[in-house]
Amino acid sequence: MVTILMASTLLCIGGAATAQSVLESPARGVVASTSAPQQAAGTRQQPVTPSPSPTVSASPSPSPSLTASVSAFPFPSTTPGVSHSLPASQVPPQVGAVFGSSGLGGSHFCTASVVDSARGDLILSAAHCMNSTSDVFVPAYHDGIAPYGVWHLDRIVVDQQWSADSDPDHDVAFGIVAPADGRTIQSVVGGDELGIDQGTSKPVTIVGYPQTSQAPLTCTNRISSFSSTQLEIGCTGFTGGTSGSPWVTGGIPGTVIGVLGGYETGGDTPDISYSVAFGPSVENLYQEAASDRTAVGTA
Repeated sequence: MVTILMASTLLCIGGAATAQSVLESPARGVVASTSAPQQAAGTRQQPVTPSPSPTVSASPSPSPSLTASVSAFPFPSTTPGVSHSLPASQVPPQVGAVFGSSGLGGSHFCTASVVDSARGDLILSAAHCMNSTSDVFVPAYHDGIAPYGVWHLDRIVVDQQWSADSDPDHDVAFGIVAPADGRTIQSVVGGDELGIDQGTSKPVTIVGYPQTSQAPLTCTNRISSFSSTQLEIGCTGFTGGTSGSPWVTGGIPGTVIGVLGGYETGGDTPDISYSVAFGPSVENLYQEAASDRTAVGTA
């Protein structure tokens, strides 16, 4: 089951039948695998053009070389696992900072990113980041500037197991973003596809906003399995504020296969980070958010 936070009201929806239908019919924007799914089981202390519908992968594709993955992004190649700051011209437009209700007048405290969906109004982050619909999302934020505007949340969708006891194996949330000037967030900045059961050894690139910085960090390295339900990566400097940072494979936009969070809310040191391993429960959560009939513009 999942929980939708809507103007401070919690609604529990979904169930086993819904989860089964998700597995039988992968949604737009989801790259799925028919290999055996991850088992379900484990918080950081501080808290364009839409992509076309993807094809469904029968199994995780072979991991590309780390060098190839780095070159897919328009960032300078660096030593794997070593982070560096991104200049404004290189910030991926679909990644942004999460601010409180004061917007740019306050401070950012987490990171989120846009994911591809039929309505074009979904962002993805860690569940421990998304606590209030009064928070705002600022894509490609840099040095006090909001190049694509400040976007407000209509609803937040989290798993019931996160709502019940903050289960770190369900530290994933989707935000339904209100349109601005008649346009959806995805129509303005694009969005990554959601990758399900994509394996535990791919190289990924992470972009996140440290709370003490006005520019995002990026780092590329190969992930590994921390447990049956959690992924791990070594990347320097991912301190408080980087929770919710997308773990992306491919180019820009690419396929997001994790978000910084999960075990120890993403890690208790800045150089080792964690993510929930995206499996059927995350796919189910995505389906619930993508098909939310109370969203603006739906019947």
